[in-house]
Amino acid sequence: MEEEPTQPPSQPQFSWDHFVDYLSVQEAARILGVSARSVYGYIAKGKLPATRMGERILVKAQDISVFERSAPGRARTDIPLWHVPPLRNLQYLTTITVRVLPGQGELLERRLYEFRATQKHRLPGTAARYIVRNEQDPGEIAILLFWRSLVLPPADERADSIAGLAADLADVLDWQTASLREGLVLLHA
Repeated sequence: MEEEPTQPPSQPQFSWDHFVDYLSVQEAARILGVSARSVYGYIAKGKLPATRMGERILVKAQDISVFERSAPGRARTDIPLWHVPPLRNLQYLTTITVRVLPGQGELLERRLYEFRATQKHRLPGTAARYIVRNEQDPGEIAILLFWRSLVLPPADERADSIAGLAADLADVLDWQTASLREGLVLLHA
């Protein structure tokens, strides 16, 4: 009697279709606007669910869309003291107040997000930079630039940096309404 050839048990077919809704850690980081290291940290702490596929770690796109980052740092327990800037490293403040062009508020926010994502307009010599929307008048924006004298670029370089920022925001801010003030910081916290 002849034996019938045995067939190996059927293996389930692998398909990448199951993973279409997943993102790599690098893609998740880009969407969240953080580093890949931060995403790995969220996964390790259980804040962001993930799936391991061989050597890769994948995150569901849906989980990224609802993920809320916590505020960085820890809550202050002490109120910071006033400080006088050292004479060898004085601080200066440039304040620019400008109006948002009508209907351009959303485009302004997208543009600012783009600046952050691409690290554009870091303004060499600044120790801190703020772009603030006035709560009482949402059509008014204040740009605050804090400079340190040890790394303070010459006035023409500072003006060129500010002009570059203004040029990239020319379609969303009305620079005809801009007012620029500069001052020496006397106290800071």
